[in-house]
Amino acid sequence: MSGFIVLVVVATITASVAAEDDYVLRATCDNKMTVYVDGVEQEVDGLSDWRKESQIPLPSDFKVLAIKCEDVGGKVGVLASAHNDAGEDVLVTDGSWSCSKEEEEGWTEPGFRESSDTWEAGDVIGKHGVSPWSKIGQISDDANWIWTKNWKAWETVYCRYAPVYINTLRATCDNKMTV
Repeated sequence: MSGFIVLVVVATITASVAAEDDYVLRATCDNKMTVYVDGVEQEVDGLSDWRKESQIPLPSDFKVLAIKCEDVGGKVGVLASAHNDAGEDVLVTDGSWSCSKEEEEGWTEPGFRESSDTWEAGDVIGKHGVSPWSKIGQISDDANWIWTKNWKAWETVYCRYAPVYINTLRATCDNKMTV
């Protein structure tokens, strides 16, 4: 009798980022803030109180961080920083962020293409600690209050940060290679 054995293995593999690889985002905005990580709205305390930082877990491999800030009068600004487990800044609000006065479909999502007509570099209003805000929580001293240019004219802004990850490709080929 000839035969063979068929072995079926069913396994569930769960990939997750270890807690030590995550960052802590510390953020506030004058006045009401909505935060998105890779298109997913984050629900945390303090989003409507600019005097307090909101702390949001941020995966170390995030693709886009987006903050909507609604001003209800007075000063305007978005202030944020993210830190690794060693307490080192991995991002701060500054001119590397993009901001718009117009909400566009998909602006919170990875892969969204910013148009030069509506998106601009975040305009720095002042360093963390500048009057009238003073120091807020443990947000980095290197973070800046940002908004769109002509910042007194808009009640709501949409700001986003998409990190550039540097990866190295090493390859060899004994004939022809296309990358």
